[in-house]
Amino acid sequence: MNISKRIGGFTLVMLLSGVILAPAAAAPTPVRINQAFQSLLYLPLYVAQEQGYFKQQGIEVKISTGGGGAQSWAAVIGGSADFSIQDPVFVPKSHENGGGGVVVAGVQNAPTVFIFGKDATPLQNNLAFLSNKRVVTSPQPDTTWAFMSYLIKQQHLSNVKLVHVAIGNEIPAVVADRADYALAVEPQTSMAEQQNGLHVVYSFSANQDWFPFAFSSLTTSREYIEQHPAQAQGVVTAFEMASRFIYRNPERAVEIAAKYFPNVPKDLVRTAVNREISAKGYPQNVLVSQKAWDNNMNIALYAKNIQAYPSAATSYQNNVNTVLADKAKQAVDAMGNY
Repeated sequence: MNISKRIGGFTLVMLLSGVILAPAAAAPTPVRINQAFQSLLYLPLYVAQEQGYFKQQGIEVKISTGGGGAQSWAAVIGGSADFSIQDPVFVPKSHENGGGGVVVAGVQNAPTVFIFGKDATPLQNNLAFLSNKRVVTSPQPDTTWAFMSYLIKQQHLSNVKLVHVAIGNEIPAVVADRADYALAVEPQTSMAEQQNGLHVVYSFSANQDWFPFAFSSLTTSREYIEQHPAQAQGVVTAFEMASRFIYRNPERAVEIAAKYFPNVPKDLVRTAVNREISAKGYPQNVLVSQKAWDNNMNIALYAKNIQAYPSAATSYQNNVNTVLADKAKQAVDAMGNY
């Protein structure tokens, strides 16, 4: 039998019966994102995953955890991840050492570190009250050490004793009276307040000298952007959608956060997410601004995490890709419901 006639006859039957064979949809492109930690600071990542925003952009994201900022950035450099989420300082550090890398989106746009203690006296406009007090931070050169040390210098505080503990041990140090106050992020801050009767008395985010702040960012290599432009744009656009969604639908954002932190009581997760929203920690637009970059680099220079600022290696222009975030904003603006 003539094969071409069989095929033609089959096609004719299908057309007469009203059946149209559409081409199969293209499979989503795999993208690997390595996060430093599982963290409420990275909620836009989880929202983008759970709301299907990555899939809407034609990508299938696999999330892995590095265990620290250096490890996550190393995953990108080593090729086991396409993107990483951590303190963006690792990109200019890489440039100072002759390497590459670029920041493409903000994930945490404020310095969402808080001070809590047994004394409920507000410190937001009364930092002199910290003089002669003991304050818990992580060891040098970690973030809370850098924040508190810089604040002491900036505000000319006297006789503030820093007590160094490992991350996660801030609350016990204050409860056991090893210190008067401690610095922490969420959800530790809400745990201190709701589970231990301590008082949140200061927000670094509420200090306008510190806001905005490139606290956590989405980073990748220039080579990845050049070789996979559609996927790079899709990832950033999904983050833009997710960040706006958090502000538009905070209760759904809480549900997603609770899924990723099943061992934390949901009411505590709600308090933590709402505190982040109030502090404008999650970006309202994922573009990392010049001021946000300046604020991070000033602390990084103080902590000696970079050699110089400003410099060619650490400059905003050489470290932050604004094109993807600008296009993401335009795309999401055009959607109308974000």
